[in-house]
Amino acid sequence: MKYENIAQIGQVIRSMDFASTNDHYIQGTVIDKGWILHPETGHKVFMGYTIQIEDEGPYGGERVGDTGYVPFETTFDFDNRVQLAA
Repeated sequence: MKYENIAQIGQVIRSMDFASTNDHYIQGTVIDKGWILHPETGHKVFMGYTIQIEDEGPYGGERVGDTGYVPFETTFDFDNRVQLAA
């Protein structure tokens, strides 16, 4: 999958929300990677990273402290959607 090998557990990634801007994203430490499970039924939804959200860029802030999910690949993927944070 396109972004499966970008990061390992313990590394910090940034996941861009849109291809047209660098101001909308979530960033955080990878706490798990693999299947993301539906929170109620427990069935497999998609493969990706589970992160502890630490930053949302200049227009966010509501999700800091939450758990976020970043797919390894999407139908509408774009270059640099997922990257190691500096």
